[in-house]
Amino acid sequence: MCGIAGIFHRDGRPADRATVAAMSAALIHRGPDGDGSWLDRSVGFAHRRLAIRDLSDAGHQPMLDASGRIVVTYNGEIYNDGELRRELERSFGFRFRGHCDTEILPYAYLAWGEAMFERLEGFFALGLWDRQERRLILARDGIGIKPLFFFEDRSDVVFASEVKGILASGRVAAHVDPAALHTFLAAGHTGTRESLFRDIKQVPPGTVMSFTAGERTERRFWRPVRAPTIDRLDDAVDRLRSTIQTVVESQMVSDVPLGVLQSGGVDSSLVTLTLKQLGLKPPLFTAGFSEKSHDESTAAKDIAAAAGLSVSVIDGEGGEDAETALRAVVHHFDGQCADTGALGFYRLAGAVRQHCSVVLSGDGGDEFFAGYETYAATAMAEPLRRVVPRGVAGMTGRFAYAAVRGNERRLPAAAQLARFALGLSEEGDSPHLQWRRLVPGFLAAKIYAPAMLDVATADPFAEYAEYYAEPHDKVLDRALIADQRFHLQSVLTKVDAMSMAHSLEVRVPILDRRVMDLAGTIDVALLNPWPKGAPKYVLRKLAESLGMPKEAAWSRKRGFNVPIAQLMRRGGLQAICDRVFNKDPDVFAPYLKPDAIRTLWTDHLERRSDNAFALWPILTLGIWLMGLAAPRSR
Repeated sequence: MCGIAGIFHRDGRPADRATVAAMSAALIHRGPDGDGSWLDRSVGFAHRRLAIRDLSDAGHQPMLDASGRIVVTYNGEIYNDGELRRELERSFGFRFRGHCDTEILPYAYLAWGEAMFERLEGFFALGLWDRQERRLILARDGIGIKPLFFFEDRSDVVFASEVKGILASGRVAAHVDPAALHTFLAAGHTGTRESLFRDIKQVPPGTVMSFTAGERTERRFWRPVRAPTIDRLDDAVDRLRSTIQTVVESQMVSDVPLGVLQSGGVDSSLVTLTLKQLGLKPPLFTAGFSEKSHDESTAAKDIAAAAGLSVSVIDGEGGEDAETALRAVVHHFDGQCADTGALGFYRLAGAVRQHCSVVLSGDGGDEFFAGYETYAATAMAEPLRRVVPRGVAGMTGRFAYAAVRGNERRLPAAAQLARFALGLSEEGDSPHLQWRRLVPGFLAAKIYAPAMLDVATADPFAEYAEYYAEPHDKVLDRALIADQRFHLQSVLTKVDAMSMAHSLEVRVPILDRRVMDLAGTIDVALLNPWPKGAPKYVLRKLAESLGMPKEAAWSRKRGFNVPIAQLMRRGGLQAICDRVFNKDPDVFAPYLKPDAIRTLWTDHLERRSDNAFALWPILTLGIWLMGLAAPRSR
């Protein structure tokens, strides 16, 4: 788990060592255990190392094959590297000097070219230079666990694990893209292709890009699909038990201390209980919150006890004060994400890093096994959208939105009604896309300034809608695919950025390709048999069979968030909110109207409405625009 960066001058200019060093320095938090660089004429690669496997110099990057033709800078973990290593030795006669998973990559490219990526089990982002063909390869794992950003014009290609690495090159300016901002304010992230900045893009998940002096090619090598063939519960449970056990065991490989992030939910519990089956006993960590509707520590303790393991409860509101922590969060996001769980996860990751360098997490279970309550909402909305007039739904949604006022529980009934009705009121036939919207359409119309007028009527969820439009007979199959390919990016961005802020590697067994492929073959009636059964039904049955306490296995999902409405009104974020929203809202011009932002904040502060979710991405943007984001002091 590391940070990578590089530059390729298509016009033949020599790469500048100082520029490559500056890009590397911007990513030091991702790899505090060492740095390396490699330059050859018009190409320069940088690498920041977080040493996890083969702690010797044999794991140093950038890494070359023995002939010196292929150079790789890589971030990630390959779990089938041993199998691939043996095949490369047997079939091609290659010889290896260490046991770091990175070492197989240049040889795999020599053996199989771009087809190597279909063979890799794990997660990764990498840059690869073929010195013979003068070709740069950028690739990212199938679901997008590891980030990879790039800038391209006729003269240069610049890439890095984070936007700040590209900006450090001095080649690119951070100009906000109104269309990307439109999506960001609605979704809390910009999707899988764009960044918040006009000239910086993302390598999409499951994609390999090839750059030469004169052209770029792009190929998708994997994506999640829904092709159900398993419709018997026993078959699904048995196949999942076997596959998850294989995956979890493979992901325990590490030369440094390893633990597990344990919530009160089913997903992380499956990881923990599987470890019990394997006879392994890593330490568990969970977060605690004073607001009981957000706290899962009691359930986490019960699950740990069932697995015969100990769990450490980390204060989710402790550590740095809330404002200092939020500034660090925005810095590590580069303003790219407004996930409301980021503040708590940032603190949790920092505390866990004091004990270990690697953790396993349960992320991805909701998107691949239909755990969100939004799936029930989508099933209900499908017939209702044909009979409820949009105007009536919109009026109901705005009335319910205003009725929440000062209710600081997790998601009160009025807030749920507001989201449901506002989703029904939007244009199009896909209310599912609207359930998680942060800035509702009626508020966006009030706060958008002239620079946003050209995009104001566009669908901020256009990419989301593209995936939702896949041809499936069942609406929940479409919803699952859309969430896997779009919504999941917010979760993955949060986990990567907040963990790497503290140099902590997070592994996600449920997002192993072997589990994702299997999930795609299970009939949706076994995943979420609404209205007759609970969400994530098959996972709950599996967890219960592994020894998860019945009450915990069938409890309602909570998710990992912090009480942001409370923090903004009377907690540790009130001061910075007042500064950004009330004293200096001119920073949002020409994109958002300063007076409208001030009103939105005042209504929230004085409990006339609960605008916490709408204000959160605006606050993130404001902190970044004002230059208030700051790195964590090391």
